[in-house]
Amino acid sequence: MENQTIQQVIQNKYQELSKSQQRVAIFILKNLQTVGVHSAAYVGEKAGVSETTVIRFCYAIGLSGYAELQREVTMHLFNEGHTSSLQNYLQSKQALFETPRFYEKTMEKDASSILNVAKSINEEDFNRAAILLHTKKKIYIAGNGSSHLAAQWLYFTLNMLRPNVVLLDFETSEIIRALQEIDEDSVVIILSFHRYFKEPIQFAAEIQEKNCEIIGITDSKIAPITQYATITFVNEQQEMSTIDAMPALISFLNTLIAGMTAQDHDYYENQRVKYDDFQNSFLANRWS
Repeated sequence: MENQTIQQVIQNKYQELSKSQQRVAIFILKNLQTVGVHSAAYVGEKAGVSETTVIRFCYAIGLSGYAELQREVTMHLFNEGHTSSLQNYLQSKQALFETPRFYEKTMEKDASSILNVAKSINEEDFNRAAILLHTKKKIYIAGNGSSHLAAQWLYFTLNMLRPNVVLLDFETSEIIRALQEIDEDSVVIILSFHRYFKEPIQFAAEIQEKNCEIIGITDSKIAPITQYATITFVNEQQEMSTIDAMPALISFLNTLIAGMTAQDHDYYENQRVKYDDFQNSFLANRWS
């Protein structure tokens, strides 16, 4: 499998699969442990397809059959249990430590990732998302786990430029209030990177019928959030570590905000002036 995990193999082959085989792919990616201990017939039943379709899926992704799929899944689960995002991060940097000016090599890799993400952006989706951020009355932002830092950065920056920006906290009653208040005048941004925390996904499912726009930002074309997002941006990374995804993710968010400000430069320049004036006045009074 050329050093790819079974998840990566399935994701890379996903667009080449038939519709029924894609259903198998989605089920397997969400239920790896089930595949490891159950038959092809059982997987087919749960995925809503025939056993034959499951076998054909195995062939389509380059495996010899279901037995090899089970073996690859089992090995993946075993290895995943013995590694972490932090370990993958350190391992990916180890080889660079031995090279001259390793810091330059490390930053070059980040720059390459940023360019790869830039090339993958759909221009129509980007322009539509930028307009939504400018025109919608209220913006809600959600991101748990590895996505939380990026969600905080996005909230901090947007909050300086426009009113009515909310960073959702799934540990408080705030989420109930948001479910009550979100409507067609809202846009919801959900950042969902592996390991795909369930709370933001459940939240997206709950608000589907509220006619609001949902912008999903994730790391895979078949990540759970893609089922609910009205616009999806995929920040795919070769590195296993979600930590390595952060530079490209922040760069993309920064670009998305730039797209928003381009909708009305005078308005956002006025917002900047007001913010600077209030900040300077506050600091002057505080320390006088």
